[in-house]
Amino acid sequence: MKPVFFISSTIYDFMDLRSSLKWWLEENDYIVNASEYNDFQKPLDENSYEACLSAIDNSDYFILIIGNRIGGMYDSEITITQKEYRHAYDKMLEGKLKIISFIRQTTWTTFLDTKNKIETIKKEHSDFKTIIDSIVDTETKVRFKFIDDVRRVKDMKEGKSPKNNWIHTFNTFKEIIEVLKNELGGFSELSFKQKRFVIQNDIKKNLKQIVSKHDGMIYSIGSLSNELFGDYVLNDEVKHITLTDNQYINYCSFYVSCLQIKPFIVNRIESFYKSGFFLQYSKDVDDYISGDLNKLASNLINIYERLNGLHKSMYDGENNKLLKLGKKPDNSHLKVTPIEIFFALDYYDSLVNCIYFSKNLYRALSGKSYSVPELKFKNRLPGKMQAKKDDFVTFEELDDFLNK
Repeated sequence: MKPVFFISSTIYDFMDLRSSLKWWLEENDYIVNASEYNDFQKPLDENSYEACLSAIDNSDYFILIIGNRIGGMYDSEITITQKEYRHAYDKMLEGKLKIISFIRQTTWTTFLDTKNKIETIKKEHSDFKTIIDSIVDTETKVRFKFIDDVRRVKDMKEGKSPKNNWIHTFNTFKEIIEVLKNELGGFSELSFKQKRFVIQNDIKKNLKQIVSKHDGMIYSIGSLSNELFGDYVLNDEVKHITLTDNQYINYCSFYVSCLQIKPFIVNRIESFYKSGFFLQYSKDVDDYISGDLNKLASNLINIYERLNGLHKSMYDGENNKLLKLGKKPDNSHLKVTPIEIFFALDYYDSLVNCIYFSKNLYRALSGKSYSVPELKFKNRLPGKMQAKKDDFVTFEELDDFLNK
């Protein structure tokens, strides 16, 4: 899950900009809290102002946009937008969110020009307060104080080094997006929806060639009967094993069914995986981590590559098992090497894994309920060839090794 954004500004004068910003962020699969939209959480038992503050608590980024209007008042002293900002700033100091502040260029220019004019009046007129009051109305004073609050002017004058006192000026929507792209890194170059379409399309293409429909249900295009082969264990001490007639029929049917499978498309999903596309944002560490989405993608990539490798070993050139499966008068067709059965069962397990991981990654990308399946894998190696549980290195042990 990517970060949640809260957009804070006066609504009337920034309606189009807020709409565009919400659209752009959601195109990149970010969640956006903007109070004027129906998807904004509005608990009926909360005051509307308090609902906004609660939404800030559940956000990772607070985008502040300042223009020429001050909007409604929260109380007799500060505006609603100022209250939201102060609440967000406290959360920022606690390390719970980041603030990105913008001010319209014309507003910033007016602010600087008026400030300079006020300083000149103070120097040249003894009754400067009266003159200033005549040229600076109450709304302007509120707006200017807010700008100084965001700039942390008071803290700066006291010799402090306040955080988050930068305000980005902008004339166009593009300038805002450039700031956000810089903050978000490479996670916004191609929209999430575009990448999702590419990945899901490849998943469907790969899946279509390995499934078939029977009685309205979708199954693997080929299968090896658990009843016939479920107890198989690789025996490296014999050169051949003799199949029963039923095993032979099932074995041949499986090989013929899987012959049509083409190499799985893996390059695009692998490229997105390497770019960090499947990483998920963690508010706890304020960084992207490997979560369920990354695990699903990683496993599916490994399954694709495993199937491609096994298919090549089973069907290419002189390795093509179909050349050896024709019935022979002496029943020698029933004799197969143990490793051939081993590869076939491994291929079948991988097909089943491919179906389940494809479905769950597809659903996860669509925002639907999903799970991270257990890999279907039956250890068919003899005991002497099986790795012991204690031989496997855990991630915690790897961390200790890498950090020492």
